[in-house]
Amino acid sequence: MSETEKMSMQERIDYFYRQSGGPGNPDIERILNEHLKNGKDHGIPGKKEEPKDAFIEVFMNDHSTKPIAMWLLKMRLDLKDRWEEYVDAQKQPDIQQLIEALKKEEELTK
Repeated sequence: MSETEKMSMQERIDYFYRQSGGPGNPDIERILNEHLKNGKDHGIPGKKEEPKDAFIEVFMNDHSTKPIAMWLLKMRLDLKDRWEEYVDAQKQPDIQQLIEALKKEEELTK
């Protein structure tokens, strides 16, 4: 294990600020984003890791929680699909209203 792996989270934060010029450095946001995208300890290189990604990784890599995590992900996707179907259905005009409008238009043209 390297020295940085043995540090507590607070020690790592303090170390980062010492390296980067302190909390007032205007480049901190850029440095953090770059680290989250390409840091070896932050998931897929080039993709910014989000907190949900870290949670998913932890639960998916644990054999005792993986089935629960898979079920929750499936339920989330199913719910999203059903919501999108509902929203799409609301956007479509009512067939009965279209029929009535056509009948009225037909009566007016006679």
